[in-house]
Amino acid sequence: MSLENVRGLVLDLDGCVYVGQTPLPGAVDAVNRVKKHVRVVFMTNNSTLTRKQYADKLRKMGIETSADEIVTSGWVAARYIKKLKQDARILAVGEDGIIVEATNIGLEVVDHQEWRKADFVVVGLDRTLTYDKLAHASLAVLSGAKFVATHLDHVYPSEKGFLPGAGSIAAMISTATGVKPVAVGKPMKESSLQALELLQLPKEQVVFVGDRVDTDVEAAKIVGCRSVLVKTGAFEMFAARSREADVVLESIAALPDLLGLW
Repeated sequence: MSLENVRGLVLDLDGCVYVGQTPLPGAVDAVNRVKKHVRVVFMTNNSTLTRKQYADKLRKMGIETSADEIVTSGWVAARYIKKLKQDARILAVGEDGIIVEATNIGLEVVDHQEWRKADFVVVGLDRTLTYDKLAHASLAVLSGAKFVATHLDHVYPSEKGFLPGAGSIAAMISTATGVKPVAVGKPMKESSLQALELLQLPKEQVVFVGDRVDTDVEAAKIVGCRSVLVKTGAFEMFAARSREADVVLESIAALPDLLGLW
């Protein structure tokens, strides 16, 4: 089997290219091979790192890339908010991938003690989460700040197993406030459109690749692209829905053959 007329790929990272700090078998070679023939954008819902930090991480694994080829949910959230309010002040429950990306495009990140100043509360994965952060974010939302979640994945894969994700954190604030967040990461249209913007290709020539039906496959569908589901990472959680993808592969290592690249 092969996919025809593919000029661009949107590749998931966690569970597709690597797990934690460990590349999946054959992933580095496969990605480098496809990058010689088609345009590639890496898109992740994990908002802990900046685009530059993700590029550095991939290069250390042996994959040549740059920040201009990375789409993170933190970067998508920052750009989304910037479109709504140029000089927005945000309260972040998250890490560098939100805070630095927001600062880089001219948004003000307020200290948690100054939660009353926030126009937006932005929630992503935060591995230094505290009760005070949750409390201040909840207070800001209850006072009228708009509630944005980088994404709603309840878990993410690690070397230890599946750990609580940004969606689990956002759910706590939503429960406390009664307010549902606007999510911008996969599978929401906002992130898929930003990936296509980077590729500068028509949707008919772009394929999304990932390990989750609820994010990666749905992210492709929402903009009319084709999808490839790999049987790594979180695949088993969605195995019953695998037919929703256009193609299912054992792993990303099989991608060059699927594309007819030898």
